Amino acid sequence: MANCKRELKALAGWIRRRLRAIQLRLWKKPSRLHRRLKQLGKKPPFKFIKMNSWRNSLSPLSCVSMPNQWFEELGLYPIEKVNTGWLALSAFRK
Repeated sequence: MANCKRELKALAGWIRRRLRAIQLRLWKKPSRLHRRLKQLGKKPPFKFIKMNSWRNSLSPLSCVSMPNQWFEELGLYPIEKVNTGWLALSAFRK
């Protein structure tokens, strides 16, 4: 019954960052990240980053190669768009 939109937005951001870190670890090599950036039309040269670092999951290279829209296309439900609070409950009372 609470209005927790801010917390849901923060949780959704953390989940996307965690998924980016996992995907970077699966790619294993920076060349695979660079290949993805080239597929998206970005121009080299790119920086080489560590692929197994939580810190680099927030880097601009990983955020450009895996934007929020990419996660929605994969089927990740955007929980920050969930309606909460009294206004959402009043919609069900009609």
